[in-house]
Amino acid sequence: MSDGAGNLYSCDLTRIRRIQLPAAWRAAAGCDAAEGGAAGAAQPARAAAAVSTLPYVAPDCISGMVFLPPATAQQEPSGGEGGQQASSGAGCLVVGTSTALYRLQLPMSEAAAAGGAHLQTQLLAGCEGDRDITDGPGDQARFSSFVGMTSDAAGNIYLADEFRDDFDDDGPCVHVRRVSPAGVVTTLVTDLPRHHWWSPAILPNGYLALGSSRTRLLQGRLLLIDLGLAPVLQQPRPTADDAPASAPGRSLPADLGALLDAQPDGTADLTIRVGERRFHVHRAILSARCDYFKQRLAGGAFEDARAAELDLPDADPDAFALLLRWLYTGGAGIPPDQARGVAELADRLLLPELCAAAQGVVAASVTVGTVVDYLLWAWGCCESRGLCGFGELLAQLKESYVSHHEEVRREAGPSRQRLGQEAPALNVELFDAVVDQQDRQSRKR
Repeated sequence: MSDGAGNLYSCDLTRIRRIQLPAAWRAAAGCDAAEGGAAGAAQPARAAAAVSTLPYVAPDCISGMVFLPPATAQQEPSGGEGGQQASSGAGCLVVGTSTALYRLQLPMSEAAAAGGAHLQTQLLAGCEGDRDITDGPGDQARFSSFVGMTSDAAGNIYLADEFRDDFDDDGPCVHVRRVSPAGVVTTLVTDLPRHHWWSPAILPNGYLALGSSRTRLLQGRLLLIDLGLAPVLQQPRPTADDAPASAPGRSLPADLGALLDAQPDGTADLTIRVGERRFHVHRAILSARCDYFKQRLAGGAFEDARAAELDLPDADPDAFALLLRWLYTGGAGIPPDQARGVAELADRLLLPELCAAAQGVVAASVTVGTVVDYLLWAWGCCESRGLCGFGELLAQLKESYVSHHEEVRREAGPSRQRLGQEAPALNVELFDAVVDQQDRQSRKR
């Protein structure tokens, strides 16, 4: 987190670390032109950031922190400890411990810190250690448990507060709550899906974004809520008057990608037919980058070595287009809905790195509603190709299914029936694993 003046702040359990960037770095970035000196002025050959620990110890582990600039940090909290004035020319930090929010006034001189002085702190809202969901001003409000905070242009703080009922097995109730600069807490949203939503952020379009979750199966979920918020937007940095934009640097992946995009331009010496589509390619690139094509195009080994057009039967054209871009450039953005097709084709064409990358996309996109379909697909791949290519992914999917079997049972009903019909041995294995997990959990109790 940055204060816009060359200082970065990070949480370390109950302490706050400050990273002060060298003036030369800030001048080069255009954020402190005065300190940068005149154009062409000599700069130190090597500059280093200064790392220090702020003279403050939070009463509990810090679960969120935001910086409020001076224009949004003027209002006095409506309740709580301390009586110092909130206004400051340097703004303030607001630190949260999951049950309370505190305001830390900035700046603090190096001499004061060296003398053992502490940052001025003030309770903004909540009560340390008292967990509940209660709206109200200052110390009358209560928080239950949250991770991460964000702020808007007016200095309002937003967080996802999680409340769990010990007698409710459907997961925690999550409330989106707003804390005004004066410390007044208001609940805005109460009907979120029951997952561990956390780490809020305000997008440029005014939406509040929440990430989820703490479990592997729910990784990658993003919830967007249209609250019409005003984000804190970074001001554009001034540039040199009428400075011409420099041309982007050339790179081999970019040039080869441009070569692929230009086809057919007369340079290709081979056409590959996949379904109804034809791809114009270069033999030398395919032979150098893919063992499958190296063997198929080797002189004297196959008639394909002299053919002007090759067939690639039983392949998906869209998956092959992504594979071809990976061969030319060394990278390709794999959409989740095409990841399984790319993984199968990459395995078939002897490209283990691309196969692994596509399987990673599959693993990251699995949900309780799709885990059974993914399991059956991975199981089929292992049955037809062996465990060496898809065994690790299958093990991950099995673990996800077992760990979240109650959620899968509620949300993936029809697809679960396919397990018994299409893969009875897998169905029995998963059932046994669920029973074993339940036995372990009951013994722990």
